[in-house]
Amino acid sequence: MLDALDPVRLRREAREQAGAELAGGSRVDVMARIARRVPVGVLATRLGVPEDRREEVVAAVTAMAAAYHLPPAPGAASAGDAAVAVLADALSEGEGLEPGLLAAVAGALVQACDATAGLIGNTLAVVARLPADLSVRWPVEALLAETLRWDPPVRLTRRVAAEDATAGGVPVPAGAVLVLDLAAANRDPEVFPDPHRFDPGRFDPGRFDPGRFDPGRFDSERFDSGPRRQGRGGSGGHLGFGSGIRPCPGERAALALAAGVVEAALTHRLADPEIPYEPSPNLRVPASLHLEGTHTTKGPR
Repeated sequence: MLDALDPVRLRREAREQAGAELAGGSRVDVMARIARRVPVGVLATRLGVPEDRREEVVAAVTAMAAAYHLPPAPGAASAGDAAVAVLADALSEGEGLEPGLLAAVAGALVQACDATAGLIGNTLAVVARLPADLSVRWPVEALLAETLRWDPPVRLTRRVAAEDATAGGVPVPAGAVLVLDLAAANRDPEVFPDPHRFDPGRFDPGRFDPGRFDPGRFDSERFDSGPRRQGRGGSGGHLGFGSGIRPCPGERAALALAAGVVEAALTHRLADPEIPYEPSPNLRVPASLHLEGTHTTKGPR
């Protein structure tokens, strides 16, 4: 379903809609008006939601995503259930919907909500502090890649060992739950020199050497997974979209949506340097991020 989407179109629509929100240069809270609303709305319409129900579905998806937060807010689960019904009705227009398709669309939209908002917010939190001429120095793709490494929106993930294994010389029995610290791994000095420095140039096509990174090899005799997909190699070494045999299938769509929004905001600066963050143990997402326009005419590379 995601592979059928055109990332160029996703990026263009996200850029146009974010640009419309930012037009005029007045102060705008990106998190309240753009970071969730634009990516979820663009993706929803491309996945079959009618344009006239777009905003209704954006609100529903935001409620669904909130049901996953820890600790859950009172009533979040019931609100999430009601939101699923709204999405189902919008997709089917009252004619009924195959449950598997509903689950796939709902899953894609929920994944595009808070994590993508965090990627947009965390990127702009750094870039919008720079002088306007420096903010357009690097390709947007390099800005997003370095943010995913340096300040990823998803900090941790969990995996359950399907069988007895060994990780780093430590026995891992079948059934054990492993908490994987993505944020710490992304600052491994053996992979990234000077890892605590924000340097989008690491991923600038002129400097980036993908051959340095492990392409996520696995034993093809044990896993019948079709064509091999790159894990760490595909993302330039950071683990923002996972690694190995099951990398995130939404990477291309998420980066296209985030790139469109960041492109639209590149020449804007922070209106308030103090940025509060959502109270989550796993998500790094600004609660608010206010930008205001400048008079520069430079655009992104």
